[in-house]
Amino acid sequence: MAHPEQAIKDIVMFFDRLRYYCGVHLVRITGRPLTNFGWSAWRKKTSITYRLLVDRRELLSHCADPALQLSTNFVSAALARGDICVAAFDGGRLVAYEWVAFGPTPHIGGVWVEFDKTARYGYKQFVLPQYRGQRIAAALATHGDGWCKRRGCSRAVSFIDLDNKASWHASLRVGNQTVGYAGYVTIFGMFISFRTFGARQTGFRFHRPVEQAATTFRTSLENERSAS
Repeated sequence: MAHPEQAIKDIVMFFDRLRYYCGVHLVRITGRPLTNFGWSAWRKKTSITYRLLVDRRELLSHCADPALQLSTNFVSAALARGDICVAAFDGGRLVAYEWVAFGPTPHIGGVWVEFDKTARYGYKQFVLPQYRGQRIAAALATHGDGWCKRRGCSRAVSFIDLDNKASWHASLRVGNQTVGYAGYVTIFGMFISFRTFGARQTGFRFHRPVEQAATTFRTSLENERSAS
């Protein structure tokens, strides 16, 4: 009988190959109740401070630092959707961040993420390499909980790639659990999403807007006709 860890590695490798050859994407959906303690539970004797950023001018000023991997287009679009940025500062420098959304959010390749209206969705978390290992990610994940609860949210939801062990371990520290799995397939211009029962209960799903899907399908047909 295969060792559990080896079996997991084999499964991850299998889906990596499916993603490469067949366009299959599969992720772990995580969730937890929002808390009242927030980031204070992760505070150590450190110079790092945390706050919520929604000011467009301030956020755009940080796009000038290439190490932060923030573009002006991304920031402008996120703020237009009503997303907020949970930020970590060392002195006056932004050193880490996580974005929080309350409605449909773009993923990649024209694919969007949807989730239940009672949840808030955490995405695009980033910590500068020299600041990793200080549990800043855990503080980012919980710092905005009180604000999100006042907004009417009761749960945090996110997703993690199956092979991202570091993010999964950090996620466990703040009380996240696996609630299910979800994914999608893109093949021959078609988009097919799927999810387990647990993911369905959170309202989490990947989808491609109808207009975008139709355009992609038409382009695929035109390319096939041109090649024939």
